[in-house]
Amino acid sequence: MTSTEVRRTGPPIQRPSRRSRRRRLPEWIVAVCVALGTAIAACVPRLIHDSFYYSGDMLESFIPSWYHLGTELRDGNWLVLDPDAWVGGNYAGEAAYGLYNPVNLANYILTSWFENLSVAAFVVMTEFLALFAAATYLLCREYGARRLPSVVAAFAMPFSGFTLFYEAGGWPSGMMAVAWVTLFWWSALRLAHGRANPFTTFVIGALTVSMGNPYAALGAVIVLLGLAIELATRRRVRRLVLLVVTGACAGTAALATFLPLYLSVDVTTRADSTGITNNTFLQPQIGGLASMSSPSHLPVIMTFGGAVEVLPSLYLAWFVLPLLPWLRWDRLGRLVRSPSFRRGRGRALVGLAVVTLVFFVFTFGPSDIGMFRWPIRLVEYLYLALMVWLALAVSLGLARDRVRVRAALSAATIALGFYLAWSATPEIVGRHALFALGVALGCVAAYFAARAWGPGGLAAVAVAVTVAVTAGQVYSLTKDTDSSGGPDPSSTDTLADATSGYRGTVLQLADRELAAPSDLSSGRLLFGNEIMSTPVEASINTYSGIGFLTSQTALCMDYRGEVCAELYPALWEPVNPDIDIPLVDYLRVSTLVVQHELVPEVDEEPAPEGWSVLERDDVRTVLVRDDPLPLPGDVAHTAPGVTVDAAENDTTTETLHVRGDGGAVRLARLAWPGYTATVDGTPIPAVEGWHGLLEITVPPGEHEVELHFTPPRQRLSGAAFALAAAVMVVVGAGSGVLSWRGRSRRTAR
Repeated sequence: MTSTEVRRTGPPIQRPSRRSRRRRLPEWIVAVCVALGTAIAACVPRLIHDSFYYSGDMLESFIPSWYHLGTELRDGNWLVLDPDAWVGGNYAGEAAYGLYNPVNLANYILTSWFENLSVAAFVVMTEFLALFAAATYLLCREYGARRLPSVVAAFAMPFSGFTLFYEAGGWPSGMMAVAWVTLFWWSALRLAHGRANPFTTFVIGALTVSMGNPYAALGAVIVLLGLAIELATRRRVRRLVLLVVTGACAGTAALATFLPLYLSVDVTTRADSTGITNNTFLQPQIGGLASMSSPSHLPVIMTFGGAVEVLPSLYLAWFVLPLLPWLRWDRLGRLVRSPSFRRGRGRALVGLAVVTLVFFVFTFGPSDIGMFRWPIRLVEYLYLALMVWLALAVSLGLARDRVRVRAALSAATIALGFYLAWSATPEIVGRHALFALGVALGCVAAYFAARAWGPGGLAAVAVAVTVAVTAGQVYSLTKDTDSSGGPDPSSTDTLADATSGYRGTVLQLADRELAAPSDLSSGRLLFGNEIMSTPVEASINTYSGIGFLTSQTALCMDYRGEVCAELYPALWEPVNPDIDIPLVDYLRVSTLVVQHELVPEVDEEPAPEGWSVLERDDVRTVLVRDDPLPLPGDVAHTAPGVTVDAAENDTTTETLHVRGDGGAVRLARLAWPGYTATVDGTPIPAVEGWHGLLEITVPPGEHEVELHFTPPRQRLSGAAFALAAAVMVVVGAGSGVLSWRGRSRRTAR
């Protein structure tokens, strides 16, 4: 290794000559091609199973909410709170929707244009799978890997097991998070290498943090930690300071994104999410890494379906383990032992080593660390780091000697993967055998392609087999899916027709486990946020990742709106001695949807007094109120002697005209932290009342009462980010001037 190579910033891979670089495509063009190829390959799962990207939280939470938020944005309304969505309507407090991220908002508007929400989910997830691939390619290249290994690594990552089947398939927030973190890692690495303007890194960092997933913020912090340690070991003080300042300024986006959640957590179901515990749920074991190249391996992990996975969550790529015997371990050993490498380029890999180690520790750590739970969520970040290492190793070349020994070792890794897959789920041994055979044939094809066409042939086979394995995984895991009930509730027109008779606030009494697939696809029963993609005015049954503890406990309601049968008789009883109206009136319910399987007597009994049967079939009875509620606006109940003459309201404000002897006024709005109240301009307390509803106490006389909701510390958060942006504009401009002067001096020489 020459002294010139040692002095370069970057890993130990020789770059092509200046002349050859001029003849090659620019990196951004290759990254775009990788993204386009990934987008095309992402169509394969949907062609096999049209609801592949539309399940789990995607179906019950995100897509319907995106549709609702996008529809409101098109009408000029930016919703930080929607009281009509009840427990699921605190969008600022939920954090996961990333209301302050412009890319998120653009995707919400995009989603609102789709009649088929399953197609919308596919489009948005394809967007982020493509971004993940492009960012992975750029990251590998920035660390110094050659182009073809970087392309293969980039194409494999979006189709790894956890990323594709968990994140893209049902946890879109996680999919978006890993894509943004990878892009931020690349940008921050370029900044650490002195090849990026800090303002660009600031923008990407702010977008990463503000997208709403806490693992995005965690990933960004881990990346910054690794790069900071690298710069410290290399004694690059100025770059270290610039990186820290840029990271801190980008981190101010977390204030607007997560501070409302932090300041609201006491009223949520997450109030007790503190400390470090382990219940083994979604906690992978280190031994699972031995099967990362077995496409059919279903790990022994405690999940939603039991003690054995139903998805290949620890699968990385079919070629990773079989490729290890073909690496040039002799070159790697000489390189690592070289003093010049350790003094020079080796230090440039310290950051990558730190990031890999930290992700490893978190991935195999306890199941709950504060509000961070289910450590398997970090396996894709660990795999990303490992894939960068693999791309670097392959860039040193592959061995061509001792072919039989290396082939035998590759076969041993395939056999081990088959054994681990079989031992976890022996009942599908045939499937395991087919995938093991497919991986073996892929290895043989890759070997002969490399001999015939060189690295290009090897890369082409790696990409082609990756697509084929993905198709096989999706087909094998979905071929037994019961489709007798029809598609998932994805058609907004169908859902609108099913709810066309609903009016006012809707309360559904149903249990999803008791519902047939056709009940869901027809829209007769809607769970979570599915009802938010209909024209219904308001719904108490919504999905929430944070919940509102008092309200959900009072209504016996879980996180996706399921209730217990005991709620039905309780609806017709007075709330308490001080609130002597039925609970159904206190909640201002005007439409009641009751599942017969949950409350069988409703199918035969006449409607309660003051209510009529709008619709009754073999699945549900829909009851509607005969007369409108007597109190205006969102007013649910007033103390004796208090009269509310009029009310004007929108999502965040309610103005009441009150007169009488004074006393409590209760509103059918959940008392989220952030509400303030005034009487004739004088502040008064706005507190949590019975069942979590907002309550104020007005003095005697005639008054104008105004209630207003603002996400907690919104002004502080906005001011902090504005100041940070201003600082980065100055820093970015200064860095640009210094960079221009440096280039001018080099040109003059």
